[in-house]
Amino acid sequence: MSIVSVINHKGGVAKTTTSINVASSWAKMGKRVLVVDLDPQASATHSMFGKEEFKKTVFDVLVNRVPAKEAIVHAEEFNVDLIPSELLLSGCDIQLAAFYGRERILKRALDEIKDEYDVIIIDCSPSLGLLTVNALLASKEIIIPICPEYFSIKGIELILDTIKNIRAGLGHKVKIKGVIITRFRNRKVIGRVLEDVKEAFNIKVFKSYIPDNISVEEAHHNHLPVHKYAPRSKGSIAYRALSKELLNDEG
Repeated sequence: MSIVSVINHKGGVAKTTTSINVASSWAKMGKRVLVVDLDPQASATHSMFGKEEFKKTVFDVLVNRVPAKEAIVHAEEFNVDLIPSELLLSGCDIQLAAFYGRERILKRALDEIKDEYDVIIIDCSPSLGLLTVNALLASKEIIIPICPEYFSIKGIELILDTIKNIRAGLGHKVKIKGVIITRFRNRKVIGRVLEDVKEAFNIKVFKSYIPDNISVEEAHHNHLPVHKYAPRSKGSIAYRALSKELLNDEG
């Protein structure tokens, strides 16, 4: 069983899109998958369930110490389980700051249910605050999606600095599984990004790039994974290839 955080403090990089479509693809391959929506914007939750509201969310798990299993719902169209999010999570950093062991609250909650799944994907908030620290301490690996059109070396540097601080201050080592290039339009731009990532960080970049494809956005609005909404679209083919590459990755 693996716990993977999908992380980038910058918005608009298809972080949630990648989380839910990879999760659904893995489920289609026979994996038992749980998605944890750790973003106060609740993008993963809305993508799966629309405007449906839930009695218990990840906010209750973190702040009210509700057992994680009580907050789990099943997303039928995606065939994955989800711990949903809500807007209350936006003030969670302040509330968690008063708790002893506040950095490991999510880890302790997931420890109680992790054996029920083959993989848990944490869709992180677009920040590097206490919520993201909780995600990193709960995770074995991270994936960093980047959009090459406005790729920033500084963004990856901030993520790596956070990981180093967690290792030094809290004794937890997180493996960087690799970088995923999303929403690309121009392969020449990708070439420059590959050179920059390799030169600056020596981090793996997955070979399956995700194009900027309208079918992916339409699938979001229809609360479906892209492989169901438009199975022959470029977005669906790309996410299917990426999901297989991630599963086969041993680096």
